[in-house]
Amino acid sequence: MSRMPDKAQDDVLLELLSADARLSTAALARRLGVARSTVQGRLERLERSGVIRGYTVRLGPAAVARQVQAHAMIAVEPQQQSLVERKLKAMPAVTALLTVSGPYDLIAMLAAETTEALDAALDELRACPGVKSTTTSIVLSRRFER
Repeated sequence: MSRMPDKAQDDVLLELLSADARLSTAALARRLGVARSTVQGRLERLERSGVIRGYTVRLGPAAVARQVQAHAMIAVEPQQQSLVERKLKAMPAVTALLTVSGPYDLIAMLAAETTEALDAALDELRACPGVKSTTTSIVLSRRFER
C-alpha cells in the first residue's frame, strides 16, 4: 500500500479510523504498510486542515435505547436563521443541526431521557424567536449507522 497516492492513503486512513477510532498509530501503520511516523504526520496534517475534527464515542444500541430521539424539521422566518441557530446550539437536547433545502430550513436532531423531557425540549425549540413552524418525527429504531 505504500505506493498508493497520498490522497488514497488518506482515504484509507480515514476509513480505518471511522470504523475504529481507537486504533493505535502502530496498528494503522501496519494496515497501511507505512512507518508509524508517516501515519502520525498524516493524522497531524488531517487534524490541522480540519478534515479530522476530533475523535469520539458512538453510542451502541444499549445506550441509544435509553434515549428518546427525534428529528425536528424547522421553517425559519427570513433573516432569523443565525439567531435560531444560536438558540438551538445552547439547548443540550439538540445533538445536531443541519441546514437543508426544501420547505424547511433546518433539521434539529434531539435526544432526551424521557418523552416528557423531549416534549419540553420541543416546546423550547418552538418558542425560539424566528421559528416559523416545525414538524417532528420520533425515531423508532436505527437500522444502521456509518
